Amino acid sequence: MRQADINDMDINIGGRDITNLRYADDTALLSDNLTSMKRKLHRVTNAGQQIGLLLNAKKAKVMHIPASKESSNVEPDIKIDRTSLENVDNFKYLGSIKTSDGTCTNEINTRIAMAKQGMVSLNNIWKDKSIPKPLKFKLLKTLIWPRMLYGCETWTMRKADELKIEAAEMWFFRRLRRVSWKDRRTNGNVLAEKGTGRTLLSPVKERRLKYIGHAERNTL
Repeated sequence: MRQADINDMDINIGGRDITNLRYADDTALLSDNLTSMKRKLHRVTNAGQQIGLLLNAKKAKVMHIPASKESSNVEPDIKIDRTSLENVDNFKYLGSIKTSDGTCTNEINTRIAMAKQGMVSLNNIWKDKSIPKPLKFKLLKTLIWPRMLYGCETWTMRKADELKIEAAEMWFFRRLRRVSWKDRRTNGNVLAEKGTGRTLLSPVKERRLKYIGHAERNTL
């Protein structure tokens, strides 16, 4: 990336000049206009070819973040060796889904689905009556919640997203306590039996505040 000489085509984000995001072999190039992106990709491609590293056009994706509704339907035509790159509305980077509209609804839905899948895979534990209930709650927080909360520091949440997280939390509690919808028990009743209120949304907000403070200190 150093040989590509793209530092003159950076963009300013949060007071920092950034040209790309890199982790191992996962690289995301950032530009604020189409011309700059084409030039940047051309330089990176040429620099890689000189040392035997070729960019895979089939795996490379382009995500356009529109500045207005009028430009939302514009699909940039960017190529690698005359092969047009696929335009997408979202892509996964380091396990987190990035979307062109800047929301995290897709990411939150994915994390909830993964957490529920993990919950179902541990059914034998939740059914085991020899395991004390307090221990089951600790297992829930240790084994399931990390799946749910991965990357939550960067979530941009709306009220609908918060409601989804709270609904998922109640699904976890009901699954753990073996409470069926046929039992016609309210959420308040289930929480009262548990002896506490909703606790999943609080760490999300705490982590977001800590991350904002961490990012703010780095800009000083």
